[in-house]
Amino acid sequence: MISTAERRRYPRFAVSLPFRLRLAAGKDISGVMTFLTRDISKAGLCFLAPRRPEPGQSIKVEVTLAGYGLHGKDVNISGVGYIVRAEAGGESGWYRVAAAFDETSSGQGPSWGQLAAASPSELLGRARL
Repeated sequence: MISTAERRRYPRFAVSLPFRLRLAAGKDISGVMTFLTRDISKAGLCFLAPRRPEPGQSIKVEVTLAGYGLHGKDVNISGVGYIVRAEAGGESGWYRVAAAFDETSSGQGPSWGQLAAASPSELLGRARL
């Protein structure tokens, strides 16, 4: 039996976090689309979507961690990246989508990598829309 080496650079965490999709393919989406993550890592996330985006398509997402910041303030974490793959999701009409994120270079606010570094139980207790 031949085993395939793991190609992922960062561990995945199976966590269901609500997030808002703010931008797709360089165009603002009218209205906010909300999804749930299936898993996250320092470099990306996986989620189910009702339509199939094209690999390479750019996206921007935002997660709000309620009360996670200084003095109990909410923390908004955004990630800009691109679709890596989209495949049939098991349910008719739904697609399992994987996206990769670039690290922010601005240094303002927490990065996607910092979100993934938090413990899954901490994330579940603090995420909201």
